[in-house]
Amino acid sequence: MNEFLQKLIKHDSIKPEFATDNQIIQQGLAPLYLSPSSSIQLQKANLLEKAKLENWKTQANLLFEKLNDQNIQFLVFKGFAFTFLLYKETHLRPYSDIDIIINKPDYKKVNDILNKLNYQQYPSRQGQFVSFQNSFYDNNTPQTVIDLHWQINNRIEFHKHFNFTDLYKSAFVLNNKELSFKTLHPVDGFILGCFHYQAHRPSDRKHIWLYDLALMWKRMTPEEKESCLIKAKKTQQSNIVRSTLSLLNSSFVDCFQFDFKQPIKSNEATQSYLNKRTSKISDIKTRLQNINGSKNKMIFLSEYLFQSRDYVQKRYNIRSTILTMLYYPRMWVEDIFKLFK
Repeated sequence: MNEFLQKLIKHDSIKPEFATDNQIIQQGLAPLYLSPSSSIQLQKANLLEKAKLENWKTQANLLFEKLNDQNIQFLVFKGFAFTFLLYKETHLRPYSDIDIIINKPDYKKVNDILNKLNYQQYPSRQGQFVSFQNSFYDNNTPQTVIDLHWQINNRIEFHKHFNFTDLYKSAFVLNNKELSFKTLHPVDGFILGCFHYQAHRPSDRKHIWLYDLALMWKRMTPEEKESCLIKAKKTQQSNIVRSTLSLLNSSFVDCFQFDFKQPIKSNEATQSYLNKRTSKISDIKTRLQNINGSKNKMIFLSEYLFQSRDYVQKRYNIRSTILTMLYYPRMWVEDIFKLFK
């Protein structure tokens, strides 16, 4: 564990809020907060992360080799990439999936590769516009989960300023003893890390994400930090980045000092995804506003209404696929009532 990470842990002002083992594990902090006197529950969580990392490195290597063999461009980002970039290839950074973003036209090829590697797709909301990512899992123990993205997005909107082509052009290769893959440029990684943190509901944010951002900012050169603030302003993410930096300052006392000459604005119109969700119908309205073209808007609505049979079967725990079609009217009625909650 490097000195700066130890300093973050020591000066973490939020740490006392996580009083129980379950809270520590849910926040992704078990390996970081483990000590010789820690409970059996934390020790088990720590061992699980060790086993998971070894298994996922093997499975990731198999997938990356297949993608490279077919000349498919892809970027690895978020937790799995941070393990190697920020935490020196250790298990200290827990994660729930391997996040990969690809060029949208390559989706079918990647889907076929995952199928050949015996991955199954989670029967969650699927489609071109209902979701901008799909999750795949295998039957190994520990289980490997691949989160396949084709657009940077949050719960209801997609991020228009960071498309795959631009991200790939500025990306760099991360090499280690066992794996080699492209990941986001530090400037893009930090801005999107701030976006990822802020665009989640406060109850869904994990404290480990602040450790990621603190380590990323510490690693950046003065030129990269300046470039980050400039790009955040150009991409209308200035408030997101600056408020997150202020949060790092208050969360890790004496580890950061940020002195912004201009006050942080809290009303940037482009950041509607930070607003409190009112009802499901408001989410659908926002998504429609962000989809260009009447044809694409109709595709979105049809995808929302006519979900896959796998989704319906899983939702209602139906054993026979023959009966699945009979449950669609029930799903529509239930979803209509949810629109106004």
